[in-house]
Amino acid sequence: MQLNQLVEINEEGLVARAVSFGLMDDTDKNLKLCKGFVFNHDNDRNRAKSTTVGVLDAIRRSFHSPNEPNVHLMVQDYGKGKSHFALAVANFFKLSDESPEVQGIFNQLKFATSENNATLAELKAYKHRGRHLVLCLSGDKPIDLRKHFLQVLNKELEAEGVVDSIAQRICREPLKFLQKLDASQRDRVETFLSSQGYPFGDLNKIIQSVTENNFHVIPHIKQICRELTGINPDFNADIDIEVIFDDLIAKLCTGANPQFQGILILFDEMYNYLQQWAADPIGSGSTALQNITNACERHKGKIALVSFTQKSLSKTIPSKNVEDYNRLVSRIQTSSTYNPKASLELVLDGLLSQKDTSDWQNFLARWENELKRLSAEVFNKYAAKLYDGLNWKHAEFYKHLTIGCFPLHPMTCLLYTSPSPRD
Repeated sequence: MQLNQLVEINEEGLVARAVSFGLMDDTDKNLKLCKGFVFNHDNDRNRAKSTTVGVLDAIRRSFHSPNEPNVHLMVQDYGKGKSHFALAVANFFKLSDESPEVQGIFNQLKFATSENNATLAELKAYKHRGRHLVLCLSGDKPIDLRKHFLQVLNKELEAEGVVDSIAQRICREPLKFLQKLDASQRDRVETFLSSQGYPFGDLNKIIQSVTENNFHVIPHIKQICRELTGINPDFNADIDIEVIFDDLIAKLCTGANPQFQGILILFDEMYNYLQQWAADPIGSGSTALQNITNACERHKGKIALVSFTQKSLSKTIPSKNVEDYNRLVSRIQTSSTYNPKASLELVLDGLLSQKDTSDWQNFLARWENELKRLSAEVFNKYAAKLYDGLNWKHAEFYKHLTIGCFPLHPMTCLLYTSPSPRD
């Protein structure tokens, strides 16, 4: 019997660093990351949500029924693959089931589960129904969330060929007004701006700002219109996130053949954003995050919010706006908060797959007792204390290392994933 009859190597799997949503714009890197995310899985449904397969399925269930939770939080420390997972989730819901990115994700899901796994079958059946409008937000830099939301949304709508939404009209009409100015009117505007000392600079800079969906310049454009025409234009100088979602759901996500199955909002670096918000609520977008969660509550089954953070949001209390901060955190850190297991042991387990064939079953029937004896010896002598932090007993060690990493010797795995063991 040959090893390749028993074990398959996950050749596409990779451990990626410095992953961000921005890499989705690089076609080659994005495809490689989708093909390479190594999922983990547990057949016990009580433990499923401590795995990345379980979290993906929980997000899928957000659109399955209005009775399912649709605000989720994933807590995972630095360097554990959280942002790589977020990118895989974004591609999974955004692209068609026939795309190479989604097919790559399905291959990794199959590697983590099995060909006939029930969860895999449910994910495939759901994905076949269609795509979602996916909005990828990130708090890794100081942001006004309203502006960031509008920029991300309008970029996605434009890419999807949507042209008549409330969100797009907010900056479109002011921009059209400025672009139609003739040379004489432009000169008058430049003189007016210079006399007023406007913070956004000259006319070209204002046009550039509104082109980038910076709605903060709209009040100044209204002033320009009044100066030129004496008329107060009907430009909306603010955004109502809840109304925008109402409009998107009605136009894009309902009816017999909707363009999208729903709207998925992915918010990376949520901890960083909330710390910024606590220090400066107005500058960070005021009630924007609350408006997003309100929309999730009003449109259960059609909208889901998934946030990603390195730290528990409730364990680090800011020095300012504590009560408001706690109220906001209570909307994000709900019972649908997940702490997926992440360790090099599980990655090794995900890179080696034992084939569910008669050859493997025959091999296991012959050698299982010996493997358990060897595994228990290694665990009791060298590994028991080490794995206290993962709450692993010998059963987990046997499952993920002795069997999950076969044909590697358990001691070999231990040497790769821990300090040198000592007798």
